Parts: sequence; structure tokens; C-alpha cells
Amino acid sequence: MDNSEKYHFSDFTHDHYRVLLEKAKARFKFVSYDQIKSESNFIVWRHDVDFSMHEALRLAKIESEMQVKAIYFLLPHCEFYNLFEKKISEKVSEIAKLGHELALHFDASYYGIKTKEELEIRLLFEKELIERLFDVRVNAFSFHNPSEEILKFDDFQYAGMVNTYSSFFKQTTAYCSDSNGHWRFKRMLEVICDPQVQSLQALTHPEWWTLRVMSPKEKIWRCIDGRAKSNKDFYIDLLIKHNRLMIDW
Repeated sequence: MDNSEKYHFSDFTHDHYRVLLEKAKARFKFVSYDQIKSESNFIVWRHDVDFSMHEALRLAKIESEMQVKAIYFLLPHCEFYNLFEKKISEKVSEIAKLGHELALHFDASYYGIKTKEELEIRLLFEKELIERLFDVRVNAFSFHNPSEEILKFDDFQYAGMVNTYSSFFKQTTAYCSDSNGHWRFKRMLEVICDPQVQSLQALTHPEWWTLRVMSPKEKIWRCIDGRAKSNKDFYIDLLIKHNRLMIDW
């Protein structure tokens, strides 16, 4: 068995994504995090946007076509996109205009957080940042690459936001994730179709979902190369706009 079979490369296409959404719609009610405690037989469809806002928008359009709403967790300390960059912020705004919810993807390691007080202060700062940037209300946060120490902060809410890694979800809700471009536990289709699963937190990362079958490495290299090309094009356009020279050897 090669890696494409072992890690189910063909699961991570736009066509299969539509299949997953269709199956999920047939079994669950799509809800936001602030609706969970009043619902049963629910699914929260969540995206941690780690690498690509371009792919995030593509998935948001598919979801809109299929009349489902997802939650997009934005990472202010991302090394692969910049929320303050106009082209990126425009894509985020378009995701929100499609009816999807924006939330906070929080990198606690950036701050070296040790206490609940520190956590709440930093969460509140980043919550307000996203709210002001995109004129939305942020109701939930997810930890980015959390350590075991950070996962000990497992209250249901901090800084007025639902904690997606809270003990509540661990105890009551099934979980499926595509982290690093492969299924961390079971395949999503199996989990969605499992009659024993009555509620589900489905975590996807948009960069892993593409039009054609690719390996996870190919997808990330494409994100990196695309970002580099975009920066080069931006600089060249800047020179042209201001009638300046590109000087080389």
C-alpha cells in the first residue's frame, strides 16, 4: 500500500468535500458554538485557517452553494498569511458575507501563557482585534498547536468565547480532524455515518482540500510558493506604479 492509499489522498478533494457536507446535512443540524448547549443531534463545522485564506474562501463558496454555515477560525499570528493585508482581509470579508461565522484561532505559545489571567487578557485582545477588523462578533476560539499545558485550560468559556477544547466537548461530542493533511483518528465519512455519533465537532483545515488529488506536501509547498510569487508580483507592480527601476547585476 502506498501513501496515497494509506492516508486517503482522494478524500481531500472538493468533490469529496461536497459528499461529506451532503451526508452531514442528512444527519445533523449545523450550529454555531453559542447554540450548542440548547441543541442535540448537532454538528459544528469548523475550519482552523492555518495556511491559506484562498482555499478557505473556496470552501466557503462550496458551503454556501450547499446551504450550510461553517465557522472560520482566523490566526492573527500566522506565518503564511497576514490579516492586515488588503487581499487577505477582502477574502475574510467575503467569507463573512457568504453567511459564515468568524472566530479566533489563538496561538498561546506566542505569549508563553502560564496563568488563566494571562490567557484571558490575551484572548480578549485578539478577540477585539478580529471584531474591529471585520465588524463581527467573535463567539469562539480554538488553540493553535496546543501543548499539554495549554490544554489544561479546559473551561467552557474564556474571555466571553466558547473554548473548542473544553472538557464539555471532550465529554459530550465526537471529534474528527484532518490535521496535517490526513485523518487524525477515523475518516470523516465514517464518523458522519456512524449511528452512534449523535453530535460532532468536525475540524478541517482549508489548505488540505483541493480540486485535484495531491499529497499533503504538495499542497503546503504550493501555498508557500504561491505566497512567494504573490510577494514578488506585489514588489514588481510597486516599481511599475512609481516608475522605479528593478536593478540587478
